[in-house]
Amino acid sequence: MEEARVEEVVGEYVALKKRGANYLGVCPFHNEKTPSFNVSPAKNIYKCFGCGKAGNSVTFLMEYAQLSYVDALRQLAKKYNVEIEETNEEKSKEEIEQQSLTESIFIANGFAQKYFTNFLLNEEAGGIGLAYFKERGFDLATIEKFQLGFAPDGKDIFARHALANAFQKDILVKAGLVADHDYGMRDFFRNRVMFPIHSINGKVQGFGGRILKKDEKSPKYINTSENEVYQKSKILYGAFFAKQAVRKYDECFLVEGYTDVISLHRAGIENTMASSGTSLTTDQIRMVKRMTQNITMLYDGDAAGIKAALRGTDMILEEGMNVRIVLLPEPEDPDSYVKKVGGEGFLKYIAENKKDVILFKTSLFAKEAANDPIKKSELIREILVSIAKIPDPIQRAVYCKECSQHFDMPEQLVTVEVNKLRRKLANETSEIPQPIITTKEHEEIEKIHSQQVHSFPETQKILEEGIIRLFLEYGDWAIKEEDGSETNITIFLLEELDGIEIEAPHLQAITKLIKEEAEQNNYHNSIFYTSHQNDEIRISALNITAEKYQVSDNWWTKHKIVVPEKKHLFIRDIESTLIRLKQFYNLKQLRIIEAQILECQKQDNSELLMELMSKHIELSKQRKEFAKLLGTIVYRPNT
Repeated sequence: MEEARVEEVVGEYVALKKRGANYLGVCPFHNEKTPSFNVSPAKNIYKCFGCGKAGNSVTFLMEYAQLSYVDALRQLAKKYNVEIEETNEEKSKEEIEQQSLTESIFIANGFAQKYFTNFLLNEEAGGIGLAYFKERGFDLATIEKFQLGFAPDGKDIFARHALANAFQKDILVKAGLVADHDYGMRDFFRNRVMFPIHSINGKVQGFGGRILKKDEKSPKYINTSENEVYQKSKILYGAFFAKQAVRKYDECFLVEGYTDVISLHRAGIENTMASSGTSLTTDQIRMVKRMTQNITMLYDGDAAGIKAALRGTDMILEEGMNVRIVLLPEPEDPDSYVKKVGGEGFLKYIAENKKDVILFKTSLFAKEAANDPIKKSELIREILVSIAKIPDPIQRAVYCKECSQHFDMPEQLVTVEVNKLRRKLANETSEIPQPIITTKEHEEIEKIHSQQVHSFPETQKILEEGIIRLFLEYGDWAIKEEDGSETNITIFLLEELDGIEIEAPHLQAITKLIKEEAEQNNYHNSIFYTSHQNDEIRISALNITAEKYQVSDNWWTKHKIVVPEKKHLFIRDIESTLIRLKQFYNLKQLRIIEAQILECQKQDNSELLMELMSKHIELSKQRKEFAKLLGTIVYRPNT
């Protein structure tokens, strides 16, 4: 889908910064401190030079949002208002059965969400839930935006409704919507207001249900059981609704509860997400990191709030992010306080009261251990552990200085202790990369591709990839001949390569496709290959066309030096790349001939020896010509 701009699609999930002609961001597929995830608008592809992941808009949605190929196309079609033809608009029972387990659970969750929302708004028994939300100040628009609902008070009301609509019992059970007992099916959520929990892509992954009547036997909140699509440790409530605002303001507000998120969004503070009452996890932090480097944690001002605020802060620092703490006036929480002072007043309070986490800890611990030297030393060490986890050395140095001044300690002593702690942490832990979100099929293709690449001679691999790059970059261009006629570059290259075979295993599929397309008079640019449905072809094309380095704009802005564009240098690029490959194969043939000459001398075969010597002389002449050409290539503009 050429209408889909990769920088726009990826930019919805990853914070991108302009770097020359491309964009740069933190890779969403593996853990990294220094951004190496490149997005090229010109080629409409992305490539991570850290983990090697590459693709286009469709493959990004497939791998990051865990969509099928068809669903990724559907989402892009909707985003860009492109009509796509589908044989069946609705899924039959048989089609649902053929869905993957993951997709089936998503479908069941979506169905459940619509059921709960409809019950809340249109059934008399849902009135109790509607009254609760209205009491919270949630109007109809808010209920519809967050898809809030109510689960009826009955043992199997939802289960029977879902079964009547062609859902399989085992899917409902695996989705965590229904429990299957010897005595029959039971709805998992009963007599609770429902908070759907959405993926970053907007699909319902699971639910949180709050009981309305006090019941000591039942917990206040229950969540969907862990399954293939719902892992609580990887989810932040409200992330789907907050992602654009987080990127816009380059800051994420983290709160604890569902209603905190909803109330802040209602007040216009939409860059808010919630950890849903659990301690922050590395996966959750990295989700935020893809959107911004800045986290501000908003908590109650009591002892429990302070304790909650400090949970997870070291993990945020370890990811190289900036974290600040805001404690609200007692006895307020984000939900109640924003209702009291409004969105503008809430933001004003944050601006005036947010503290850097290290300085917050320093101030807090100084009060706690004012007259207790032993406790003071313990708390100082805890602060130094936090500083030691910060990857940036300059930031660590600043904090060491602040800490030494605050506790009236020699700065050198603080720095030495922090360095000791860093060495200790390095020995105790090893960085385990996050698994790349991809299908087993893609993983296997990439594994084979990687093995093929690394088992082939490096020089030959580079030269042959250079030739394929010419086909991809210039394949649909033309060279103007001296008589004014034009020759397609794909045809020109194939003629020049007559007698030379591309031997690298990982280039066989794409080479075959180039030749087959040329036979049909089809000459393509890189987008055709980087968007190809064949994984091997697409991966080869993406790896070959991705550019790790870009020419800096500073050549012109600072030095007033004009760097010629690719379109003015393409003939030189083609000639030099071809000559280098021909030179390599010339040398390869020379070595073969030399080995044959030695063998002939042993066998005393004078006739064959003369023939081989003649070939050797000819190849040696060619070698000198190639060397001469490489030193004297003249740029011939395409006029």
